[in-house]
Amino acid sequence: MKLYYQLSAALMGSVVIISQPLMVVSQSSVDEQAIASMAREITVVINGQNPGSGVIIGKQNNTYYVLTAKHVVATQDEYEIVTSDAIKHPLNYSKVQKIPGVDLALVQFTSNNNYRVAQLGNSANITEGVTVFTSGWPHPGRAITQRIYQLTKGNISGRPLESLEDGYELVYTNITRSGMSGGPVLDAQGRVIGIHGRGEGESIFNPDTGQTIDVKSGFNLAIPINSFLKIAAQNGIKIPYLGDDFTLVNTLSDTKKVVSVAISSDGQTIASGLADGSIKLWHKNTGKELRTLIGHSRSVHSLAISADGQTLASGSRDTTIKIWNIQTGKLLHTLTETPGLIVSVAISPDGQTIASGSVEDRVIRIWNLHSGKLLHSLTGHSYPIWSIAFTPDSQTLVSSSVDRTIKIWDVSKGQLLRTLTGHLNIIKSVAVSPYGAIIASGTYSNKDVTGGVNSTEDDSTIKIWNRNTGELLRTLKGHSGTISSLAIDPFGHILASGSYDGTIKIWSLHTGQLLHTLDVKNRQGSPVEVLSIAFGGDAQTLISGSADGTVKIWQITKP
Repeated sequence: MKLYYQLSAALMGSVVIISQPLMVVSQSSVDEQAIASMAREITVVINGQNPGSGVIIGKQNNTYYVLTAKHVVATQDEYEIVTSDAIKHPLNYSKVQKIPGVDLALVQFTSNNNYRVAQLGNSANITEGVTVFTSGWPHPGRAITQRIYQLTKGNISGRPLESLEDGYELVYTNITRSGMSGGPVLDAQGRVIGIHGRGEGESIFNPDTGQTIDVKSGFNLAIPINSFLKIAAQNGIKIPYLGDDFTLVNTLSDTKKVVSVAISSDGQTIASGLADGSIKLWHKNTGKELRTLIGHSRSVHSLAISADGQTLASGSRDTTIKIWNIQTGKLLHTLTETPGLIVSVAISPDGQTIASGSVEDRVIRIWNLHSGKLLHSLTGHSYPIWSIAFTPDSQTLVSSSVDRTIKIWDVSKGQLLRTLTGHLNIIKSVAVSPYGAIIASGTYSNKDVTGGVNSTEDDSTIKIWNRNTGELLRTLKGHSGTISSLAIDPFGHILASGSYDGTIKIWSLHTGQLLHTLDVKNRQGSPVEVLSIAFGGDAQTLISGSADGTVKIWQITKP
């Protein structure tokens, strides 16, 4: 969808570059602060006979899975898990799974609260000299008289040729203390690559007390996460795996250009909006087409599925928004109080409201999802609105525009809260993190704005912002074409960006490092424009819609 086909030359000529001074912050300090904040959310306290730490590595419904050192839960007792919000959760010892051959155990707790799940890395890639972090809750000492969460930085100092006793294979220099056993060892992207369990030390006799104590030498030991994954698979232990390496597993084909895609939170239903105005519903696992929704007369530029998977909203160039029942295919409402084409719709996470962005009158409209009643009209952008996204609490909306700004709105009050500036080109897409306060924004490239005329500089960039402060955290470069769509995984670890350059790039949301590039090609093997992407609710599935009429399904692969 080239912009020069849609906006007049007069409009394009009148857009001015908006800029303002930006705070300069050390990139390494920003990265480490982001990792520290994330690590605190995934690291738990395990209280019992031998109190230790653990890391949340999986979630199924309201059951969370915590990986820890086996010696932390070695004997039956009344254990409790304390999460980062200081809530205590009972641990059912009958469900403790002690992993054979290694000093690891998998424990569970249940909660209706939403806790972050760790992303797992590939410990086979960890070599001597690389930076690692350890996270945990050490026991009180002489000066630090209470358990305080700690994140320490160090380096891998050695790897044995063969596993040491109880499966320990990673040696590192981080500061650790008793009580951090079972906590995660994280790589420089914040991915769990090991479970901390032991510290090398020497026995020292204290003649004043007559006791012998162990004094740490500074070296620590962890069990690689790959060892857990291998043994777990061999013993039938199945938990959802969060990673970042996606593989193409299926392609759903149609004859029309796929302009927009969405996927239900349970990952089973895929919706694709086509250039001819139709919407296709697919079953993700079988690839079977479930039904076709007919109602729009022009291309469907945006789709959104409610959190309960029951409702689909579609926005079209025909200037209407339509609300559908996914299970029956029935059209529930048609919203028509918009004077121009709709390229962006979003359903609030609580399922109560729908937001739409209009190109012609530059107004964001907030509607009641169930009744179709117009609640608010938000004005403030000076040029067409290209993308919108709700925050997880449904109270705030983020929008991007041809005017090169991002605006943050209070949905209930209909008020503008903040404007972010700094992009040099038109902002095509925005995404909001489900954890913390992160906004990602991506731009058109100059060649797609001008049709290749005078496009000497290509500003197809992604910027990462702190939503609360407006601070620009980092700028990501790597695409050679317009960034058409952005998506942040449901657990807030990775950012995916789709582009007209025929690639999807996977970035670390914590550090901004480019992790993987997925090449999207047509049947002839040529790159094809990626127009839309979306994550499934389990973060293990990524879908993309392309100009060649295909929906591609990408799945995370384990090391």
